[in-house]
Amino acid sequence: MVELISRDEHEKLYLQLYEILKKKIESHEWIAGTQIPTEEQLCNMFKVSRATVRNAILELVRQGYLIRQQGKGTFVNKDYIENGIIVTTILKSLWVKDENIYKKSVTTKTVMMPVDNLSNELKIPENKHVIYVKISWFIEKNPSLIQESFIPFNICPQILEEDLEAQSLIDILEKKCRIKITKIHNYLELNLLNKELASSFNLPENHPVILMTQKVFSGDTIVLLNKIYKREDSDKLFITFHRKI
Repeated sequence: MVELISRDEHEKLYLQLYEILKKKIESHEWIAGTQIPTEEQLCNMFKVSRATVRNAILELVRQGYLIRQQGKGTFVNKDYIENGIIVTTILKSLWVKDENIYKKSVTTKTVMMPVDNLSNELKIPENKHVIYVKISWFIEKNPSLIQESFIPFNICPQILEEDLEAQSLIDILEKKCRIKITKIHNYLELNLLNKELASSFNLPENHPVILMTQKVFSGDTIVLLNKIYKREDSDKLFITFHRKI
């Protein structure tokens, strides 16, 4: 039975269609790797315009649910539903084994222009605004982790209005901004603190710390860039993984 779109609801038609098609993918009604109906077929199935169908499909492609193959059609992305090892939670990837002993404090939340190499890291033009968030994680009164987060402003401007101490950036992106996180790349390296970060840690400038650069993707779009600095003399590194069922 085809789920119908309601003209009485305030939500835009393409967003209603997006949710319906997303449900078909997540419930495995549309199996990974298989071709979905054509735009014309979807128009007939849901009694909507081609523009509505196209906008819903484009959003699903952007979110990584679907891929388009030139001359062949649109398919459910095999990489979206996959077996293997994944990070269990975003918080655990911050190396926090027992998060209950940590206190989270958002010290900065603002809009800025890209500086240094930021536009290249986010793959955005140099004249596009970025939301900047700085979060410190304390054990008692000692800062153990400092997280700098960068989000292209157009991705989710309402982040500026959210309580970031009560929820994670990932949760806001997915639940409030309807952005599906499809993959996360983590890069670990040894880093020397600049003057500003050294002051935040109460450490001397050029003190060595562990840096994890974390790129969060929706499809091929970077929606969040985290730079997480960890004192080497605090807790041991802890990153946990589990196998998807």
